[in-house]
Amino acid sequence: MTRFGKIIERFQGDENGAALVEAAITIPLVLLLSAGVFEFSNILNTRLLLEAGVEDAARYMARCSSDWETCKGRAQNLAAKGAVSNGSARVTGWLPATVLITPIPTAAVDVATGTQLYLSSTANVNVVDVSTSYSYPDVGFWSYLGFGALTLSVSHQERVLGW
Repeated sequence: MTRFGKIIERFQGDENGAALVEAAITIPLVLLLSAGVFEFSNILNTRLLLEAGVEDAARYMARCSSDWETCKGRAQNLAAKGAVSNGSARVTGWLPATVLITPIPTAAVDVATGTQLYLSSTANVNVVDVSTSYSYPDVGFWSYLGFGALTLSVSHQERVLGW
């Protein structure tokens, strides 16, 4: 038998170090899976914060009794910073100027189907639409998986009670 054959024969049936080999194979996979879970949960948390801000701004605009521009500026700040004036950022890098607020005159009844959309004594009701887009900052893991830039977009509409 050759010298190499004797070395191989000596290792047959020897289980010393098997756990180390198994750990060396599984630990990178577990770490990769954990990083993915953390990244996905951070994306989900960011989206929920954006939704909360947009909904707050839409509710504020729907009930604001001041002029449009004053209400709009306050609502934009409320969306991005959580307060009508000042406040701290809900999401890092999300600016009040990126919050779009649009009034939408809407028919109370859908003309095509005759379905009543809003209870109203008039033919039209005012609805405010608040929307935003946010470029999710890449922390590296997302791009390692081959995904491109991620943009989160949210919007919310409220029927106007004020003005």
